[in-house]
Amino acid sequence: MTQDWTRRYLNLLGFALAEDDPLPSADLATLERLSRAHLLTVPFESVTSVLRRYSCASPSVPPLDAEAMLASWIDRRAGGLCFEVTEMVSRLLDGLGYQAHPVLGRISFPGSHQAVSVAVEGRRYLVDVGNGAPFFEPVPAGETVEVRRAGLAYRFRPEDGSAPDAVVLQDRWIDEHWQPFCRYALDVPTDADRGAAYQQHHVRGGSWVVDSVVLVRCRQDEVWSLRDGTLAHFTADGKQTRQVDPGDYPALARDVFDLPNVPIAAAARALA
Repeated sequence: MTQDWTRRYLNLLGFALAEDDPLPSADLATLERLSRAHLLTVPFESVTSVLRRYSCASPSVPPLDAEAMLASWIDRRAGGLCFEVTEMVSRLLDGLGYQAHPVLGRISFPGSHQAVSVAVEGRRYLVDVGNGAPFFEPVPAGETVEVRRAGLAYRFRPEDGSAPDAVVLQDRWIDEHWQPFCRYALDVPTDADRGAAYQQHHVRGGSWVVDSVVLVRCRQDEVWSLRDGTLAHFTADGKQTRQVDPGDYPALARDVFDLPNVPIAAAARALA
């Protein structure tokens, strides 16, 4: 991508770069800042995917457009799911000089999740800011790391029998015990595998992505989630939920999820 694209992206994330300012160094401190800022700035949402599917008559939807996505993020018309965020973050990191590449994870089908592997300062990290979960920090591969925020708990760990930085497993604390959730293979996937996973997410009935209206907003000490009429609020004190009508979606998108211009009403009508 061009330096102009990179600068606009960084400014969206709060770097406030002037035209002649140097780009930030490709070090661990910058990666940590980018990871945190991205999660705080770009909400998790399926509205864009629902409308992409319902506006396309052919079985295959169009490929992602990094310029169009950045413009929609700046205009607060969209957030991103894993495949969108991974596409954007990997391009951004590459433009800054990091050794970074997308990786595929398996939650349901192969490639049903995507994240980014980054090698920096002699170590490999997993950056997963498109998961709809409060993963603010890069996760060091080869270590067991627990993430606890807003009453939610997650664990990342290496896979037994694999090389230390070849596979990362994500578990979630559910019903008072750890349950497996995602397996990340940190090798470089083929374009064909990534493309097939992207298209699978846009098959009606083949993935929740185009069958549900979902928004998630992660903050430092709370997580908000809207899924098919249920609004959930997670804090250290627990989880609170309430039912909302589709007519409430635009106000919630504006006031809770910081996406005042996302076409959520159109997505709800398409699904209805």
